[in-house]
Amino acid sequence: MCGITAAITLAGRSGYSRTTSATNGRLHADRGSQSSQPSADLQAQLASSLDVIKHRGPDSYGTWTSPDGNIGLGSCRLEINGLGPGGDQPFTNSDGTIHAVVNGELYDHQRIRNEMIKLSGFKFRGGSDSEIVVALYEYYGVSFLSKLRGEFALCVYDSKKQLFLAARDRSGVKPLFWTIHDGRLLLASEAKALLPFDWLPEWDVRSIMDLGWFTEERTIFKGLRKIRPGHYITCLSLDHISEGQYWDHDYPDKDILETRSEAEMIEGVRERLLDAVRVRLQADVPVGIHLSGGIDSSVIAGMAKHLLDKGEVKLGNDGTHRLRCLGVAFDKTSGFDESSTDKYQGLWVYTLMRAAIAERTADFLGVDFQKAHMNEAELAANFEEAVWFDEQPHFELAFIGKHALSKLTQDSGIKTIISGQGSDEIFGGYDVFMRDYLREPDKAWPEERFDDSKRLEKLHTAGLAAEKMFKTWTGHDGAQLPEQLRLEIPTFAASLPIPPIALAPWTSCFGKPIPQATMIENIDERMRNVMCTRWHPLHAAQYLWNKTALPNMLLTNLSDRTEMSHSVEGRVPFLDHNLMEYVNHLPPSIKLRYDPETDMVTEKWILRQASRPFITDELYTRKKHPYAAPVVFPVGGPMHQLMSKLITQENVEALGFVDWNGTRDLVEKAFSTQDSVVLRSAFGVAQWVVLGQRFGIPKAVKPDW
Repeated sequence: MCGITAAITLAGRSGYSRTTSATNGRLHADRGSQSSQPSADLQAQLASSLDVIKHRGPDSYGTWTSPDGNIGLGSCRLEINGLGPGGDQPFTNSDGTIHAVVNGELYDHQRIRNEMIKLSGFKFRGGSDSEIVVALYEYYGVSFLSKLRGEFALCVYDSKKQLFLAARDRSGVKPLFWTIHDGRLLLASEAKALLPFDWLPEWDVRSIMDLGWFTEERTIFKGLRKIRPGHYITCLSLDHISEGQYWDHDYPDKDILETRSEAEMIEGVRERLLDAVRVRLQADVPVGIHLSGGIDSSVIAGMAKHLLDKGEVKLGNDGTHRLRCLGVAFDKTSGFDESSTDKYQGLWVYTLMRAAIAERTADFLGVDFQKAHMNEAELAANFEEAVWFDEQPHFELAFIGKHALSKLTQDSGIKTIISGQGSDEIFGGYDVFMRDYLREPDKAWPEERFDDSKRLEKLHTAGLAAEKMFKTWTGHDGAQLPEQLRLEIPTFAASLPIPPIALAPWTSCFGKPIPQATMIENIDERMRNVMCTRWHPLHAAQYLWNKTALPNMLLTNLSDRTEMSHSVEGRVPFLDHNLMEYVNHLPPSIKLRYDPETDMVTEKWILRQASRPFITDELYTRKKHPYAAPVVFPVGGPMHQLMSKLITQENVEALGFVDWNGTRDLVEKAFSTQDSVVLRSAFGVAQWVVLGQRFGIPKAVKPDW
């Protein structure tokens, strides 16, 4: 696990001139009078960049630069496997022509290591899993990406081919940003790491308006892009930049009958999930599990305990570490007081109930369990720091709880954590998937138990529930969209769960962007046609979610950023591509199951069956509830005081794209009415303020077109 950064001088750009000479297969680009020591200057910038993100890798750091200073790679390392200097980065092959930096964890690396020694005689210098990147690339070229299994982002430079390559894992667990600035291609694990390269962040107002930062490769910063999950970019001879894709989700034709039995599919899920957990328990340092009280993290804990008890895996390089579980609980003083409405009092009770279930699960498994307790004062105290690490807004405060949980994990001496993230995405666990499951009969499963009248009845109920949920989040139900768009896109996309903010009048120069259209149009036309004609609507909804909300929000705000803010590596078994590919090809009615006896639809049905031996009866029968944080806070409390401090006329007008006239009463209204939509809007504006101040972003102004 690391933070990585890279800089490539582009030929003939911004004062850099390309020469025809080459040394050791490397092109030269002169900086003119800018510097007589280009390599030393670049090394200094790389070191400063890594220092900004040293929370991602505090154990060691290293850089490599070409002699001419055209190309540089940097890595700050969090030691997980191959402890000691043998795992330090950047990695280099034996003749010094291939260099690489890798962020994340690569599994099955011992098997691949043995295979590469046999195939090519590659000489490994240490025991790090990440070193296989150099060996695989040297042998397979760009196609090596399909050989990797894990959560990763990486950069490779091949001086013989004059090829630079940067890639990201299949689900986007690990981040990698890129931009072109002052004649250079710059990349880093976090946007803040680009500041030492004299990158000057600006608001991307259009992306903020149409939620491009939430739905596709844009960010909140103008010109800064994310490498998409399952994609890579290349730069040839310091010049031509292109994008490629090496993996994507796929689903079966909805009209083809499934021939496997239920028992066969249940066992198929169980085997692949056990294997995904097994490889993620392997580390040379202590490994823990984030236990939330839901079925997803609980089955991970149960399978981990099972594998350890059977001796199929050992924790730590000496095998003496105990399995430990950690969780977060929002205390009564976090914002849910005795006078709260039944709705929010119920949510407070629910958060305590989840923590209690997590404790009972830990007792059932016989493992240690620690809790991070969060009250309102701690939520307010951690607000600004958590926003700085996340680098984008998250309108529900659960990200602060995860930030605190990572602090507890670090304080407990645990460097690696396994979570249940990704289960709802592949098994159809979210409530928003229910309506899409019911939109069409499941022709792939011959034992489907719905008759059309009952399915349509349930569809109507699910539609009302979806509208109610979205109205709770945004104040509207999505009915304002054009009819053809509402018919084409899945339920959750029809009304994105982003609360509104008052935009400055001048932003009308960007027209009236429709975020929902941005989301669906981010999918190329070929795939949109497949979604609408070949796949079941449930699978179309899952595809869209996995391309948008999962990498751009959940894996950012509630996973990588909050974990790495305290130097903790996160691992996600449910997003193992071997498991995902298997589950994607299961019939919809195996993921969600209607029971005529109870007249209920059970979400994640096959996961419950596959995990039955490893979880309690309580979890097996329990309905899905999302991980949530408080959404209401008392007048005059720490959160009210913080919002009043941040949302001032001076701060809001400094943003440029937010209208003060439409915002001046936001804080008072939010806390006096306890309206969750208004409160989330206030949290959003406050986060924009924090990001603007921390990054030093100039005021957004109307473009001079």
